[in-house]
Amino acid sequence: MTRRAMAAAALLFRSIASGQKRDFDFYPDFRNVFTPKARAGNPSITGGEILRQYAASLRAGKVPEIEIERRLGLIRDHRPALEIDMWNRVYTGPEPEFNQAPNAFLMQKAAGLKPGVALDYAMGEGRNAIYLAQLGWEVWGFDQADAAVRIAQQRAEKLGLRLHTSAVKDADYDFGRERFDLILFSWAMPLVPVERVVGSLKPGGVVVMECAADYVGRNGMLKMFDSLEITQYERIKAKADWYNRMETEVVRLVAVKTR
Repeated sequence: MTRRAMAAAALLFRSIASGQKRDFDFYPDFRNVFTPKARAGNPSITGGEILRQYAASLRAGKVPEIEIERRLGLIRDHRPALEIDMWNRVYTGPEPEFNQAPNAFLMQKAAGLKPGVALDYAMGEGRNAIYLAQLGWEVWGFDQADAAVRIAQQRAEKLGLRLHTSAVKDADYDFGRERFDLILFSWAMPLVPVERVVGSLKPGGVVVMECAADYVGRNGMLKMFDSLEITQYERIKAKADWYNRMETEVVRLVAVKTR
């Protein structure tokens, strides 16, 4: 990438990131550091108890009571807005901690498929959607991170590609019936009843999924797509698309809708 292109990209990221809420700065640490530690110490801990422990830790750190109540109120009453802001920060950060190239498993599987209509489930900034569009697929995608979806559209437009995108959460996306020849889950999981997603596959349509093994639990992915014909399933050690590209246990699946 040239210096001019790098400067333009940095300007784009800064301009998008400027829409982030300073009042939400605390949330990534609560969600990704404090909460996992609390659950590791007590796997059956309730959400209410996590909040009580969080408040106690803030008081121990001399955080003013008015700020503690503000944070707790946001977590209780505005969790969706906090999640959107956090993911926008992830996707627009100056040094992304995820793979910005197309997913390797998708590239391997797409090579043997005739282009049709694809859905990129939780598409992020569009690395996989753009790859599929370049292969000739008609690509639809959604993500609750609106800044990430804007990046995807801007990148696609620069390449002369068209993406059909929506900045919505899973529950608000219109999957429809028998729309897609391919549905991609790249380091994402269905957060709606999986029947809604499967119903949007055309007969002969394919699900391609890769995620960390701890997303789904033992054989969880097999059970999830039991209504389809599973043609490939593997659990291997591989470089993650997330987690700073560390090696971890990865689960991969290909499943076909036969009826």
